[in-house]
Amino acid sequence: MIFGLRGKLRWAVSMVDPALSDTLEQLSPEELRQRLRALQTIIARVPVPIAIAHDPECRSISANRALAALLQVPETANVSMTPLTGRPLYRIQRDGQDIPAAELPMQYAVAHRTAVSNEIEILRADGSVVYVQNDVEPLYDTHGQIYGCVSVAVDVSERKRAEVAFRDADRRKDEFLATLSHELRNPLAPIRSAVEVMRLAHEDAKLIEKARATIERQLLQLVRITDDLLDVSRITQDKVQLKVERVDLLAILHSAVEATRPLIDAQGHVLIVDSPQEPVWADADFTRLAQVFSNLLNNAAKYTERGGRIHLTVTTDGQTATITVTDSGVGIPSAMLPRVFDMFRQLQEFRDRTHGGLGIGLTLARRLVELHGGTIDAHSDGPGRGSSFVVRIPVVKIAAASASRPERDLAAGHSGCRVLVAEDNPDAAEMMRIVLQMNGSDVRVAMDGEEAITIAETFDPQIAFLDIGMPRVDGYEAARRIRHALGERVVLVALTGWGQDEDKRRSHEAGFDHHLTKPPEPEILERMIAECVERRAG
Repeated sequence: MIFGLRGKLRWAVSMVDPALSDTLEQLSPEELRQRLRALQTIIARVPVPIAIAHDPECRSISANRALAALLQVPETANVSMTPLTGRPLYRIQRDGQDIPAAELPMQYAVAHRTAVSNEIEILRADGSVVYVQNDVEPLYDTHGQIYGCVSVAVDVSERKRAEVAFRDADRRKDEFLATLSHELRNPLAPIRSAVEVMRLAHEDAKLIEKARATIERQLLQLVRITDDLLDVSRITQDKVQLKVERVDLLAILHSAVEATRPLIDAQGHVLIVDSPQEPVWADADFTRLAQVFSNLLNNAAKYTERGGRIHLTVTTDGQTATITVTDSGVGIPSAMLPRVFDMFRQLQEFRDRTHGGLGIGLTLARRLVELHGGTIDAHSDGPGRGSSFVVRIPVVKIAAASASRPERDLAAGHSGCRVLVAEDNPDAAEMMRIVLQMNGSDVRVAMDGEEAITIAETFDPQIAFLDIGMPRVDGYEAARRIRHALGERVVLVALTGWGQDEDKRRSHEAGFDHHLTKPPEPEILERMIAECVERRAG
């Protein structure tokens, strides 16, 4: 008894302070018992999961309080994976597979008389998994025989899940970049072909017009991709700002249907719209909500086999409008539903059969809906069973209102308007000059900031479009000097590929009146020139 007690105490003491174990021979049996009880209390209460095997076969293993809590078992339970009677209370796995009995950490350490250090997965009775860094040491008596072992565990679940999440995010990032490359090349190929057609067509007006229309369509696709990327950046930085006005949600949906009708018709789908006869008013950003519903309708068209059905329904209870987009398409696996709104997430198995996409549209849709105080949910009965997206938006009660948005006459006379274009890309500058001249403007072109300042002093432009990243003198400095020379009689417009809030702030501080991201839409250029002429005439 004393020998066994002294051996147990020698091991326990060595865990705390190996130097103290040499003093054990000088202690009386009662003192040994006191020391052992004290150390047993320490082991039981220490907030580190510890298991002690009391036999070489590891049939009887006790757990301290921390380990019992980790395993979700009673403190008095035998936590052996190879008990003499009964079944194990949990399972030890690696990569989701049960570890064979002979390879279990404690059993292996005893059988091979060696220390074991590894990561294991513990599958608990409730089905949850804990990731553990496990270290096992055999226990030897004074004759050098193994009589058990001790295991110390550290819960690394949080780190492990973070690693898994990081790998998943990294994988999705790589997939996104590959998809982005693919999506950018798709419109570039027909643009290149259309340019070649225009070069060879000579006087064939029909061919030239067909090529021009192709370039215009594909350019719009490139602009949409770029806009989505910019929106993602704004959303991840919480810099999206809504332009809220009282609008009719039905008008927004009409705009979304109009925008997606070409794709729906091209796929041979049947679109059914079921909505109230009366307006459904809400305080919302018309453009942003139209973006949301365009995205949902586009997805319905893309993820539905040719000749499918898309159903758009609108209902309201006076407080909330419920807009549902339902399709007869490929559906969504149940495991995918909780993650369908994640950034860069796509239905990978269906991508090759659809129109692709960047996997960011639903992320944008969710954030934009939330900014409107609403919710968006996805539903599906599984693959091949179609899907539904339900958007709920708060509505307002009013007696009468108008959702119409005044349209400016873009053809308002701006004949002869003096326009300065400063752009260091010769092709971009020349094309912009041609477009503006064809609309009646008197245009001068500068290839750098210094030249822009010189031309402005003699040409006295009414409006100046200045690229930011120009050589010699950049757009910011050029704007400051032109503003100093001409005062408020010139409208300065920053023309740049940078469209973040910080970029707009810098433009404003430099004296610009407006900030446009490239490529500028011709309609916007016309509108700005028309407004400039009207203001100067007034």
